[in-house]
Amino acid sequence: MHVPPPLRLRLVARALVLAILAVLALTSAVAAGDFRGDTTTTIGEGETVDDDLYVGAGTVSIAGTVNGDASVAAGSVTVTGTIDGSLNVAGGTIDVLGDVTGAVRVSGGTVRIAGTVGRDVVIFGGTTTIEPDAEIGGDVAGAGGSVMVGGTVAGDLLAAAGSIEVRGTIDGSIDVSVGDLVIGPDAVVGGDVTYASERDARIDESADIGGSVERREPSGDTTTGSMLTDNPVVSYLGLLIGMLLLGYGLLAVRPRLVIGSAEVLRTAPLPTLGVGALAWVGQFVLITILFIAGIILAVFAGAIGGGFVIAALVVILLMVLAILLASVPVAMAIGRLVMPGEDRSAYLAYLVGAAILALVLVAGGYVPVLGGLLFLLVWILGLGAYVLYLWRTRREPMVLAPPPPPTALAAAAPPA
Repeated sequence: MHVPPPLRLRLVARALVLAILAVLALTSAVAAGDFRGDTTTTIGEGETVDDDLYVGAGTVSIAGTVNGDASVAAGSVTVTGTIDGSLNVAGGTIDVLGDVTGAVRVSGGTVRIAGTVGRDVVIFGGTTTIEPDAEIGGDVAGAGGSVMVGGTVAGDLLAAAGSIEVRGTIDGSIDVSVGDLVIGPDAVVGGDVTYASERDARIDESADIGGSVERREPSGDTTTGSMLTDNPVVSYLGLLIGMLLLGYGLLAVRPRLVIGSAEVLRTAPLPTLGVGALAWVGQFVLITILFIAGIILAVFAGAIGGGFVIAALVVILLMVLAILLASVPVAMAIGRLVMPGEDRSAYLAYLVGAAILALVLVAGGYVPVLGGLLFLLVWILGLGAYVLYLWRTRREPMVLAPPPPPTALAAAAPPA
């Protein structure tokens, strides 16, 4: 997809703020702030956090007040309270219904904003909705599948999406790359409307547009997919949210597998690498044997030969699954190294590890050969961690014991 130079420059500049803040904040284990993480984390009504807030959890609800920035990664995030700072979020479903005095920077599957935002809103999501009651003090920039703006935006709308619909008020201009642009009857645009699309925009006659309207022909595909390869910030955020969804989902279903395999990798990296390399080669050997056996047997007994081919296809599907899940123990191991201590939340540790690993993979991808080698290394290490963990726990499952209470530690300590 062709992204106009002004849009590309301003979009990357705003999104880069999120990437830098996320990496600096999440990779610092000793940074000042309030760190929280659990399956469910809630900042209740009446509760006040007088510091920057960092949360990694399955479900997060902020109904109180945060006197600082809030950086959150979770499957579901709901903000109904007040954040006296900026909000940085990576999650599956994100609802910003309260007030944020700073900027809102979001990467999510479904994003909804219905509150007041003092500065810019940067969103990378599948579906983004800015409700009629929303008030944005700066620009709205981002990329996604669909974007609907029904509230008031004090700045410009800069976006790349499959479909964009404007129903509210944009005091500035619209500069977008889009498949389908709709400007409704109640829409107000203070400046120009510039868009790159293969189709003419559907602009209602009663819409109030203060400037000119210009359509440009896109130079390539009108899908948003190519933007992920052109923009490293978008690639980083997309990879990070994908890793968080995979990791948090696996943590919720099989926490022993995630924590145990990560511990295997952390404590025995070289054996894990060796076992992973053997397993990596072995899966291709197994697929080859099954396909050859299937072809040979198909000559003599079609049904049996077909069964071998189906078995090979099943192994291929398992390989794809292993590729997707290989990053989970690697990210968890990194998080445990950066944030040592059994009292640390597994969700928060995984958040930190995923932020670091995603940054390394995306940065390495822009160096010839290095990106492929890093991807292969993560695949092998993750595969080896799973195999070693399953082998070591084949007779007795791993026990996730809670940390000993302070009284027990004091009793076990030698006398002074």
